[in-house]
Amino acid sequence: MTMTEVSSGEAPLGFHTFARMVHDTIGVCLPEGKRGMIEARLSARVRALGLRDSQDYFRLLFAEGGLRGEMAHIEETVTTNKTDFFREVDHFNYLKDVILGGGLWRNRAGTFKAWSAASSSGAESYSMAMLFAEHAIAYPDFSWGVLGTDISGRVLEHARRAIYSNNLLEPVPEPLRNRYLHQGQNEWSGKSRIVPALRSRVKFQKLNLMNHDYDVDFNLDIIFLRNVLIYFDPDDQMAVLRKVGRHLAPGGHLFVGHSESMVVRMPNFRQVAPAIYRKDI
Repeated sequence: MTMTEVSSGEAPLGFHTFARMVHDTIGVCLPEGKRGMIEARLSARVRALGLRDSQDYFRLLFAEGGLRGEMAHIEETVTTNKTDFFREVDHFNYLKDVILGGGLWRNRAGTFKAWSAASSSGAESYSMAMLFAEHAIAYPDFSWGVLGTDISGRVLEHARRAIYSNNLLEPVPEPLRNRYLHQGQNEWSGKSRIVPALRSRVKFQKLNLMNHDYDVDFNLDIIFLRNVLIYFDPDDQMAVLRKVGRHLAPGGHLFVGHSESMVVRMPNFRQVAPAIYRKDI
């Protein structure tokens, strides 16, 4: 279904039409059990538009041509932006101790590149960046860069600002906090900002994983695709994995969420640790 099509057998209204559109354009599955949650999330937008209820909103989308103009709001409504610094810390330990500390990075000529493919507000991207910056202190010839992508423009703006509450930053080891965070003062008390030297090496851009192609470099060394596949159906999971996998260099590593580990069933990817896969050379 395209953004303007509705099946002829159904009135152009209702949650099921909305859920079908979301699946086709964003990939997120919205079963009937999530109907109440989604309609509650839409309530603020319904009020802002002066509408009575979600049915009026669905009528606006599918009968009155309002879908395209509302897509940015819909993307914010149906996506989950849970993120933490150094979430699933064993992944970051593997990155630090095995890939960097074990010298696997030396197999890479040129810049060592990492992609956080569902970056949310940037905690994952900056967690990687801290490890890379630390490694570059010991190995000045280590050149690196990080790309973070997400479908939500709102969280990407948060990531670019790189200002976080100190509570969210608690998982960051103290030596890294001291080196890579500026403590806020006065009205910014209780918050910290990632230092400019780190921010300059981390780029963010909008990307829908349901797109046919991705505007992302190929031959990447690290891809974090964690805790996003769980929202897709099995066919879309495999389609996204195949597309993402094309951007990984031979010998590079793909990280997924622990609950997604069984989803990775590609012949040229070998599991090397829980939820970590290496692309065959």
